[in-house]
Amino acid sequence: MHDGLWLNEREFMEFGAQPLAELLGEVAVPPASWGFLGLLPDPDPVLRERGDDVRVLEDLTADGKVCSSIQGRKIKTLNKRDYKFAPGKLEGQEPTPEAKRLCDDLTRDLERVDLYNLFSQVLDTPYYGYTPTEIMWRLEGGRMRVRDLVPKPREWFVFDGDGALCFRGEEAVVGDKVHPFKTVLSRHFPTYKNPYGLRLLSRCLFLVAFKKGGLEFLMRFAEKFGMPWVVGKARPGATPEERRDMAASLAAMIRDAVAVVSGGAEVQIESVEGKATGGIHLSIVNYMDAAIAQVIQGQTLTQEIGSKGSYAAANTHYAVLTDYAEADQTLVVTAMNDLAWIYGQVNAPEALTPVFSYVEPEDLEQKAKLGRSLYALGARFKTAYFESFGLTPEEFSVASVAPASDAGEVAAFAAGEEALTPDQQAVERLVTQALKDGGKAVRDQAGRIVDLMERADSWEDAELLLLEAFPDLDDGDFQKAVEAAQVAADLLGRYAVRLETGRAG
Repeated sequence: MHDGLWLNEREFMEFGAQPLAELLGEVAVPPASWGFLGLLPDPDPVLRERGDDVRVLEDLTADGKVCSSIQGRKIKTLNKRDYKFAPGKLEGQEPTPEAKRLCDDLTRDLERVDLYNLFSQVLDTPYYGYTPTEIMWRLEGGRMRVRDLVPKPREWFVFDGDGALCFRGEEAVVGDKVHPFKTVLSRHFPTYKNPYGLRLLSRCLFLVAFKKGGLEFLMRFAEKFGMPWVVGKARPGATPEERRDMAASLAAMIRDAVAVVSGGAEVQIESVEGKATGGIHLSIVNYMDAAIAQVIQGQTLTQEIGSKGSYAAANTHYAVLTDYAEADQTLVVTAMNDLAWIYGQVNAPEALTPVFSYVEPEDLEQKAKLGRSLYALGARFKTAYFESFGLTPEEFSVASVAPASDAGEVAAFAAGEEALTPDQQAVERLVTQALKDGGKAVRDQAGRIVDLMERADSWEDAELLLLEAFPDLDDGDFQKAVEAAQVAADLLGRYAVRLETGRAG
């Protein structure tokens, strides 16, 4: 029987009959209609519908809501200033000297680079789809060093049919492939069909346009109907000339606050009240603002609590914003790790490349809570523990703490007694003494019980040994003390009920 695999009911493929070299090729290739002159057009549906390119998206940042939403999301990542490069190494091993040198060189090169501004522009990637950052190299001592990192205008770059970045410039039709060691490319959710990435700002384009139109109408409405109207009533039988003179006088009244009208005429000043206040247009503007915040930040309540929010809802929305910020942080980490890989390939291809990461500061509040829990369980800390909070020995002293004792327990019990009635305090004392006596009785007999268990060959044998060793087990100190406490508590409860029902005494 031949070895192989049935592909379907009629086709059988014998192993080895098909050369494995066919696996090296690509089966699904894009049609020629996808591109023009070898370049993929920008498939963004909003930009394609309007016939615009990515440059129109930059104008959207003039809108106040768009600007504040972008800043509110970016600032959460930009405020994290603790990050570092670490030498590359295999798990469980120490980094090699060459890996350490590579990491030191890269860290030293970046000391003169404005990383805050670089990270800020990398964080713009979700809004524009992609961010190409050119690496400016210089040659020094036989090694290529990073002179600067400059994000370049996105409209200068396009992608070819293979998804590779090409430089086209401002006016050129065709583009040239960019050397892979010349640019760090950051992208937001790119796909095979759309290497330009997902743009959030293009999803805000119509929202901003409608909002702008609504604001213009709202301003005209406020200008027309927000001011009082001056209404003149001409006298009965007034001629057209008298009506025109009166209109001119009222027009002048708006400027000079003085008017002269003929006898019998009447002037009234009225204001618009009621429902004709343009509220529907204001609702449209608010709806567009909320939709813009939803697109950019995934939520709305971290910017405007409004009249419908709650503390729980605000916390949920803040958690969503935090998730977005963590995704942005991944963009920065990926970009810097790509830079480190390029740096390693150019200068030391045999060495493991440095690894970039954010350094999360230690949560001292959580650590302090853990310390309180451990202290309650009996742990006592030394100087090193307090120094781990960043304190110097001159800022604190460690007092010697006596181990927990019966006296301490009694004192704590006495402090808690103050909130009890005299009868309750008596019962609490009785229960405490009973537990103390009972515990002592158990501790005294524990050694004998352990010896009996070691001598027993079975459970039945152990039971017989216990009955023989403790013939008066039911009348022991522990049992009697607990029974006394139970009786006292029962009597107190009965007495309290009789007091409440008026049957005491």
